This record gives sequence, C-alpha cells and structure tokens, in this order.
Amino acid sequence: MKVEIPISWAEVVDSTNSWALRSIDSVDKMSVYAAKFQTAGRGQRGNKWHSATGENLTFSIGLRFGNEFAGHLKAIEQFVITEIAALAVADFLSAKGAGVCIKWPNDIYVRDRKICGMLIENSLRGDEVATSIIGIGINLRQRDFPPELINPTSLILATGKEIGPEAALGDFLPCFLSRMEMSLTADGRIKLRNDYLDILYRKDKVFTYRDNVADVEFQGIIKGISDIGELLVEMPDKSIKSFSFKEIGYII
Repeated sequence: MKVEIPISWAEVVDSTNSWALRSIDSVDKMSVYAAKFQTAGRGQRGNKWHSATGENLTFSIGLRFGNEFAGHLKAIEQFVITEIAALAVADFLSAKGAGVCIKWPNDIYVRDRKICGMLIENSLRGDEVATSIIGIGINLRQRDFPPELINPTSLILATGKEIGPEAALGDFLPCFLSRMEMSLTADGRIKLRNDYLDILYRKDKVFTYRDNVADVEFQGIIKGISDIGELLVEMPDKSIKSFSFKEIGYII
C-alpha cells in the first residue's frame, strides 16, 4: 500500500492520543503523532503510561474510515482495528528478533513481560466506525522501570538490540500499512484473525485467572475470541465463557 503518511514529532506533549484527538478533524486518511516524552501518557483502564525521555517509541495513529485507504468498517467489526495494530507491532518486534505474543486484547508480551501497550479510542457515525486513534507505546532501549510496574521489558533487554524512536517508527509503519491493506478484503480479515490467534498469549493452556465480575479466581483455558473480540475461556466445568474487556484478570 503506497500512501503519504503525515508524521508529526514533538519533544514533549501531554499525551499523543490527546494530541491526535485534537487534530483528528484535519486527518484525511491517516496521520501519525509521535513524542519523545509524554507528561500525561495514557494507558488502558485509566493507567498512566511510563516512558523515559527519548528511550521508547510513543505515538498515536489517527485513522479516518470510509475511504479507499481504510474502507468502511461496521461498529460491530471494530475489533479488526485491534488486530491490525497488535499484529503490526508483533511484526515489527519479530523482525527485530523478539519472540512476542499478544495478551488479549492488545498488549504485546515477550514471554511473561510487557514490551508494548496500546490505547485504542474509536468514534462512531451511525453503525460504522468514523475515526480511530491508536495510541502505542513500545519499550525500545529503557533498562530501568518504575517499581510499580510489575513485569516490563524492552527491546534491548529482550534481544540486546538498540534502536531509536525515529528509526523504529520508520520500520513500524510498513508493518502497519501491510496489515491495514489486509483488512480491506474478506480473505485478508480471515488471515488477520488467524494470525492473531496464532500468537495469542496463553492460548490452549491451563492458567489461573480472575473473574472480575464474580470476584473469584479460577483455572481456565483461553480458546480464542468471539466474532466481536470477546475472550473465550474454557471454565473448570468445561463450559465456554466469553469475557469483555475488564471482566477478566490475568494472574501472572
């Protein structure tokens, strides 16, 4: 896919997702907003994203749907955006020598350690996705992390390879465009889903989880994801239960 992607870099911003949100009305098809440091970087569940200045790649992608680049995407199909973003990061890191997996829905892990987190914020127009802001933070060359982070890692810790944020973004974008192009066809959507499942963290193995709704721990087996992106888990009684975001916790 050949397309001109506007890229904006800042030394310091509040958060790249907030920056992208402020700029989304000017996005034609896709724009990228990257920063060397975020004063209020945001993660999932309202968490703050911690990143040392200039050591990691922190950026957001602003996407506009309903055109030849991104196509039309039904609201019920919006998990495709998660698959595109997670697989693009996995492709990028795998090419650098990191053995990665996707912890549902979109954290990227090296073994049991988190190397990348995402915050995806979609807006709807009727029954279709109008825009998406995909915030991504990839730990590149950070070696020391705040003690409150339980299981972080980085590319340099995982592989010994060092790459700076600007070069990393240049290497990442072709991976993202390739996965975007895949999403435009039915066969491509099937491949996205299969590729996502192939590297789904803990799939088909028994581990301990927390049912956050029932407030109990249980032994379960991740079997896959539903058509709308819910996590499908085999429960102790062999039934299959679907979990939405925040309804299940991983015991790591």
